[in-house]
Amino acid sequence: MMTKYIEVLNPIGVTKQQNIQLSSGVGNLNGKFIGFIDNGKPNYDIFLTRLMELLNQRFKFAGTILVKKKEKDTGVALNSVDMEKLISSCDIVLNGICD
Repeated sequence: MMTKYIEVLNPIGVTKQQNIQLSSGVGNLNGKFIGFIDNGKPNYDIFLTRLMELLNQRFKFAGTILVKKKEKDTGVALNSVDMEKLISSCDIVLNGICD
């Protein structure tokens, strides 16, 4: 008689923990130059417009900049021109995903 074997797999994964240093933050947003990234996902522009309105009611920014990704829904990084605009101008940049 032939013996049949079943391979049993262990579903428990192995994780690695890593300590990271969190940013101390920028404190009060008044007087800061703030950047927003529109990732082009459906309805994100609606969310972002409302978020900007609410933040402008609460804080007095030195200025704002809005960049919109050219490649929608692909996970492609922001292009270098827009990235440089944000890096050189902003104290803080808000980026999010709205699915």
